[in-house]
Amino acid sequence: MNSYNLTGLSRFFRVIGLFVHISIAFYTLRFKKYLHRREWLQIKREELYVTQARLFKETAVSLGGLLIKLGQFISTRVDILPKATIQELSGLQDEVRPVDFEDIKKQVCSEFGLSLEEIYSHVEPKPVAAASLGQVHYGVLSNGREVAIKVMRPGIEELIRIDLNAIKQVIRLVKVFTDWERFVNLDAIYLEFEETLWGELDYLKEGSNAEVISANSNDDKELLIPEIIWEYTRTRVLTMEYMRGIKITNYNQIEEAGVNRKQVAAHLLNIYIRQILVDGFYHADPHPGNLFVTEGGKVIMVDFGMVGSISMELRSNLVDMVKAIVRRDYDTVVDYLIKLGFVHYRADKNTITRAVALFLEHILGDAQEISSADLHNFLQDLEQLLYEQPFQVPARFTFLGRALGTLYGICVGLDPDINFLAVSKPYVDDLLGDGGGLFQVVKEKAEAWGSAIIELPPLFERVLQKTERGDITLRIPLHELHESIADNTRSIRSVTWAVAFGFTLLTAAYLLVNDITEEAYWGFGSAGVFLILLLVNTRSRRGSRRAPHPPVMVKREK
Repeated sequence: MNSYNLTGLSRFFRVIGLFVHISIAFYTLRFKKYLHRREWLQIKREELYVTQARLFKETAVSLGGLLIKLGQFISTRVDILPKATIQELSGLQDEVRPVDFEDIKKQVCSEFGLSLEEIYSHVEPKPVAAASLGQVHYGVLSNGREVAIKVMRPGIEELIRIDLNAIKQVIRLVKVFTDWERFVNLDAIYLEFEETLWGELDYLKEGSNAEVISANSNDDKELLIPEIIWEYTRTRVLTMEYMRGIKITNYNQIEEAGVNRKQVAAHLLNIYIRQILVDGFYHADPHPGNLFVTEGGKVIMVDFGMVGSISMELRSNLVDMVKAIVRRDYDTVVDYLIKLGFVHYRADKNTITRAVALFLEHILGDAQEISSADLHNFLQDLEQLLYEQPFQVPARFTFLGRALGTLYGICVGLDPDINFLAVSKPYVDDLLGDGGGLFQVVKEKAEAWGSAIIELPPLFERVLQKTERGDITLRIPLHELHESIADNTRSIRSVTWAVAFGFTLLTAAYLLVNDITEEAYWGFGSAGVFLILLLVNTRSRRGSRRAPHPPVMVKREK
């Protein structure tokens, strides 16, 4: 049966069935793990992350519509899903089987109330691109102007309503049967996803988005945005200027055209710095199908159905955080991560600062300031840091994170040796006014000291109150110390089970020798139980040496 013909309850239950199947696959591991060694559980879990993500991708491509968008959406939630799942879902392309041209003609005629020939002098039946919500055809207006005609898939709104309802039911089940809500606001993510999705189904709004970004980028002559032809645009049909370019991931064609890939990567990065930090309104879907390069090296940006906006207050915080990143002031960067909600306020700031420094030096910089010895010691503490799960991605940053993650991949593909800090620093300094020399440094230090002087008295008061109550907690994130304590604990357990096993075994033998048969059998059975516990504890002791442990928490009493 063609999956695109599934409607109503059939489609609803197909979507729910997909999520139930994935949930059961992981839930049954709770019971299967007792039948296998510890190593089996880890391997099986990693296999499930890949196979179930692949099942989701195949079903999404089969059903089309919302599931493809959902797969792309959740693939940005690196704080929820492991790397294996993210990699699998990242391969979910927003290209599906095209709609029959006759259906496209009916959709266009319905929107304009005219025949296709009365609107366009020519429309190419084969689409230039087919996506989950619509598809694009090449066309020519009566005045000879070449245009790109974006037409929404007929009946897509009804499919979206069915899929949204199914996903809402799935979220309710997840909230009942899991503790995911402790780490992520599922309702907030759903509302953001729903709002953005319905926005993509209004081509009049998409046209307005394109014009806003075009106006904001008016002084950047190296960025091209198609002009919207409003006379031939409706809610479900968008007509725009047709621009020819090379897909931004076709590296060979770009080089054959004589275009410098490094310059394209730097320009693309600067485009997004401006849109996010200055304009506060950015193109939120920079995948390779929406970015092209002309033979002259200019960047073409299309498809503005998915955009993001940033408030002035949030933009100010992001600007200050970017300045701190450029200065390599990682303590300040972590302060802003906490303020913006990326890091739990009770997390170990020192370890997180080291983690942020390592990440930024390797991803954005040259990683020259971190020695191999420091890296080895840090990775041990990082295991404990990740165990506590102090990181999260606030729902309001989901689309920004998705855009930046995709942008990172494109820039690295264009220029594998790109140094993001080196490329962006001059532009950030000039664009955000990060100047002032000595005066600026003195001003920032004075602000920091002033803030510290104001916050110090109440901080001392809270510390003294906790000390008086005996509530001071000392956090010691030392891998070796925790491992030693854990080993001692397991050794004591082993001795306990061994003594219990020996005592019950000797007692049962004594009872059997004295013809107290029934009680002897009970004794042998108990001895067998203690032996199993002893073996399980011994195996746990060996396996746990390789497993991450949470930091030691030592409470100081009065």
